[in-house]
Amino acid sequence: MSDNNQKPVIVKRLETIAQLDPFHIIFRFIKSIFKIWHSKIVARSFLNFSFYPKPKFKIPNSSEIFSWISELCATPHRRPGTPEGHRGEQWIENKLKELGLKEINKDSIPIIEWSAENWSLKVNNSEIPSFYVVNTRFTENNSIEAPLVFVGKGKSKNFKKVDVRDKIVVAEVPFPYMPVGILLKILKILGIALYISDPENKLNIKSGQYLNFVRKNFIGGTASKNAPKNDVYWQSYKRGAKAVLLILKDQPSNSNSHYGPYDGIMKPIPALWIGKYDGIKLKEYAKKNVNARIILEGKKRPSVMHNIWGILPGKSDEIIMITSHHDSPFKGAVEDASGVAQVLAQIKIWSQIPLELRKKTLLFVISAGHFYGSLGAHMFARNHPEIMKKVKLLITLEHLGGIEVVEKNKQYTKTKNLALTVMFTSAEPLTIAIITNALKKKPAKLTIPLPYELLSPAPTSDAAGYVIEAGVPVISWIGCPYYLLDEYDTTEMIKKNELKPICETVTELVAQAIYFNSKIE
Repeated sequence: MSDNNQKPVIVKRLETIAQLDPFHIIFRFIKSIFKIWHSKIVARSFLNFSFYPKPKFKIPNSSEIFSWISELCATPHRRPGTPEGHRGEQWIENKLKELGLKEINKDSIPIIEWSAENWSLKVNNSEIPSFYVVNTRFTENNSIEAPLVFVGKGKSKNFKKVDVRDKIVVAEVPFPYMPVGILLKILKILGIALYISDPENKLNIKSGQYLNFVRKNFIGGTASKNAPKNDVYWQSYKRGAKAVLLILKDQPSNSNSHYGPYDGIMKPIPALWIGKYDGIKLKEYAKKNVNARIILEGKKRPSVMHNIWGILPGKSDEIIMITSHHDSPFKGAVEDASGVAQVLAQIKIWSQIPLELRKKTLLFVISAGHFYGSLGAHMFARNHPEIMKKVKLLITLEHLGGIEVVEKNKQYTKTKNLALTVMFTSAEPLTIAIITNALKKKPAKLTIPLPYELLSPAPTSDAAGYVIEAGVPVISWIGCPYYLLDEYDTTEMIKKNELKPICETVTELVAQAIYFNSKIE
């Protein structure tokens, strides 16, 4: 795929994520308050809505949903365009047919498959554990040897103090912190909090979360000419650095297998991720300008990935769209076999409901390329405008059922809790009412509905592609455990017995969306 074909998607994705800086958050927050107030008032007329006729849902049990997660995770990863990714796509296509969809579609999307095969970092003849930064340049048959130089977080003042030309830059990459408890308190005071689903009362004023999918000084979605001034990778490149070593400053472990930024943009100098504790030693070396040796070898080739989708007809051609993404940088049990499994569960449930009781049409999309700038979502919306015009609500399901982890002894340690989840929602009365009704009937643990307009022009999830391209109303239910982007995302991180309760909440969301405004016939 040429850069010209990628650029419009990448630029729009950057605009969405870049809004997460404090100034834009405050500006958007204030701007959205009155709209949310009005929507909440209007939504009251829809609350406690009872739909008729009410089907009897046969919900898959947790073991069955977990079996789908396990089967999809049979390969080490499902990266876009790879044989492993294609195997996952084929499994999903077969499963859609097995579960009752009559017509399955596979949309091909051309991409460049980038695969690293060998990488290392050596300083003073000893190896420091590392992991590659996806889509950066390979060293090919040669290593890169040069002095290290430390630039802190890569701000302009840091670069003014040192000359990085022909050196290997060492920098810290922080993640933004979302003070969930404080934010909820503010929303309640302002009267714009939505219905918080926390049946076990786990949330408190101290609740919070690092957003490790948003690198504050290496956001992604950009190239050299339009890179932000605080982008440490591109500023290092512009100043003539040979390579970049990036320390995961806020990752709550010493994990270095961070798969990001996953924007699909090929980058001109090699880069490696370093765990935060290994980074302590590396910083000391860099401050002394010790020499280092980097290897990053692999291959690039043209390939394709596929959106897989099907339609379950209803009595109306109005569409409720249910989606997740199938690709994953590692095993991806939580991201996003768990989301795929919940979409599959909805196919199984609604395909057993008689046509005359399905008041709206259901569209199921399991998209490709979340780890390629969310290109699959963007391209589906662009390639099917006639379908998107009929979509009355988009429900995206991502990272559901993951176990919360905290750091202990420099490692991830499981707690007894589910990981925090957020429902990014459109600030529209009907959407707010659907969420409120569903969560009252089928509560979900540690779930916070939040109008995405408070933070950004689109949800910070795979829903962004559909919202940006087609402007559809959305409920984007997404979990945020710290291991999403690394190799620790395995089936052991799934809280198996919670899969059916999650499915019940999803089913209630879909049912509310289908039967609102329907009349008894």
